[in-house]
Amino acid sequence: MDVQELLRLADGLVFAKTGKRLDDLQQAVVRGTWQGKRYSEISKEVHCTERHVRNIASKLWQTLSEILDEDVMKSNLRSTMERYQVSHNSNFLNYNFLEQGNINFCTETPHPPTTPQNSPPTQTSNEDNTQQKPRLDLRDAPELKTFYNYPNSPLTALENSIARQNCSLLTITGMAGTGKSAIARHLIPQIQTQFDRIIWRSLRTSPPLETTLKNLIQFLSNQPEINFPANIDTQLSILIETLRENRCLIVLDDVQQILSSGQLAGNYKPGYENYGTLFKLLGEIPHNSCLILNSWEPPSDILTFTDDNSAVCLLQLTGLGEAATEILREKGLLDEEQWPELIELYQGNPLWLKLVAQTINNLFGGRVSQYLSYQPVFSSDELTPILQQHYQRLSEIEKQAICLISNESEPVLLTQLMANCQGSQGELFKAIQSLARRGMLEKLSYEAETVFRIPPVLKQYVKMVAE
Repeated sequence: MDVQELLRLADGLVFAKTGKRLDDLQQAVVRGTWQGKRYSEISKEVHCTERHVRNIASKLWQTLSEILDEDVMKSNLRSTMERYQVSHNSNFLNYNFLEQGNINFCTETPHPPTTPQNSPPTQTSNEDNTQQKPRLDLRDAPELKTFYNYPNSPLTALENSIARQNCSLLTITGMAGTGKSAIARHLIPQIQTQFDRIIWRSLRTSPPLETTLKNLIQFLSNQPEINFPANIDTQLSILIETLRENRCLIVLDDVQQILSSGQLAGNYKPGYENYGTLFKLLGEIPHNSCLILNSWEPPSDILTFTDDNSAVCLLQLTGLGEAATEILREKGLLDEEQWPELIELYQGNPLWLKLVAQTINNLFGGRVSQYLSYQPVFSSDELTPILQQHYQRLSEIEKQAICLISNESEPVLLTQLMANCQGSQGELFKAIQSLARRGMLEKLSYEAETVFRIPPVLKQYVKMVAE
């Protein structure tokens, strides 16, 4: 038995029991185990923590133990699987492993196992099965890198929403660096066997809806030379029918690039309002597929869906919390007892913490206490442009509100804001809601009242701009 035979056998056994293929990390564990590598070595190869690799391996050994009815562990995986292969005719577990980008997936050869009950629709029968069709188009997706899971595991929540609640429109929001794209990218290996087609597209260049629809339809319908109609309503109808005939996953990244600056959160740029029609259709009309939107702020159409519409989900990412200590440990920072203060200061934002860790290493030899002794702390040259991009998107009433809150040393009551704000009460309410949707305002409960505050680093930036 070689490593590819081991992978095929393990994948077939797990699929026959659970209906799920081995994901990238599970394959890396099996491959590394075959090669005699330690978990620490495997973790470096897949850019995960050793603890996470151990957890994945433990669950995989447990699953295989249940299937084979004997204890399977790292030390005996090879001998156990070789013994099973000899004693069983495993031809029915013959799968071809293909690679596309940074993600592996399996396609069945002419003798697949029985399809599990309630499995997602397969490819349509009129496809030419003599030639393997691409299942994944991840050319715009980020690479799989180290993933720092959030408290309460949003990755698990997202998988549950799609797999069990049949969520058809899922929006992930948060400020730059919170990990929206990373979570969506790591979600794909977890759910890819549930879909016939998966495509990831970025809207960073603000393509018109016609361009996006043509791109999606050509890939999802597997007709690159399709005669594309000029009418957008017809294009949308074709897309909807395609999403009904096949179970497709669409990820649209950088959605904020089609939304306006200088207005309240969620308004479209002129000429891009028809994207709202697409989002509303996919949230309201029954189909077999799922659309994931990654954005700094939710499009206004998403907010019109009622709370009881389980087909539409909204997840706002804030910070990693205690899990962010993994970042600081990897960066080799000192003064661990003061890490919570640093994490609080930077909202647990993974990107922001990496940037400040670099500054602390360069200027203070990794000493967090020395960095924190400078009050107020300063933003690095790398972080300042990120905060500037967010601030410049605000409307004038939002800028006024965020400046008022930033000037206060303690969280602010709404009545205090109303007393100091020059705009109307209605405008202020909308500004507060909009700032919260952007992830730039924290809402807290204090002595039976609601108070608001701005995250410390953003607060310092706003005060610097106002000077």
